[in-house]
Amino acid sequence: MDKKQELMNAAVHLFSIKGFHQTSVQEIANAVDISKGAFYKHYDSKESLLVGILKRYQAETLHGLNRLEISAGLTPKEAFAKKLAFELESILADRDFFIMVFKDMPTEDNEQLTSLMQDMRSSSSKFHKDMLLEAFGVEIEPFLEDMTIVVEGVLKEYMITIILENRQLSIDKLSRFIASSVEAIVLQLPSMEAVITEKDEDDFSLDSLFADIETKIKLYSKNTAQLLSSLDLLRQELQQDEPRDFLIEVLANYLMQEKQIEKEVLLLKNHH
Repeated sequence: MDKKQELMNAAVHLFSIKGFHQTSVQEIANAVDISKGAFYKHYDSKESLLVGILKRYQAETLHGLNRLEISAGLTPKEAFAKKLAFELESILADRDFFIMVFKDMPTEDNEQLTSLMQDMRSSSSKFHKDMLLEAFGVEIEPFLEDMTIVVEGVLKEYMITIILENRQLSIDKLSRFIASSVEAIVLQLPSMEAVITEKDEDDFSLDSLFADIETKIKLYSKNTAQLLSSLDLLRQELQQDEPRDFLIEVLANYLMQEKQIEKEVLLLKNHH
């Protein structure tokens, strides 16, 4: 293994334990028995090292997905479940990586990291959309955005349960459960109306922001109840025909005291 790979492995482990901001370049260098000066021969900064980690994870995941063999004898739902199982197993294999992502992802004021994370999220959504279309056919296209959100939302909650709460779950059982649940929803789609449509893209981006903020509050905050209550009030106010600027300002400023959600709340405030 070359030194750059060793540095990435050591950094992921340290970031998962201490967080990105609390881990120094010196500690990473010490973990692989090199000097701090030698570290900078491989990476310009701790941030550039993190970019390398993220790119490596993305490349390895895509490579694995492209090489995944699906038996011709499997039903579309079974093939869907197998792909879900691969994704979940990949997450468990990189537990330290995901602990790092959940704990302390420093995207604020770093355009490269922000852009890379958006690209990874876009790639993940495309993968899930392709999975859904292959499993359930083009008939679900009007509901594709909604169904993708359903799949990714369920996966995110199980990721939190498995990784942060350290629950031991059967991946085979879980993947089949999710696939069957999605199939049950698909069977009801003819009697349902799509929520996310092209004209709703702006609302969708707001919903995504609120969902991300809520998740981060639950993961990181010691003041969970008060912050969630304030977030709900902010959501209600932004939905008013004539939202009150002073109230939005007060609620946003209160929420932004929690540094982990400062950037997302600011986006909500600026959107208004």
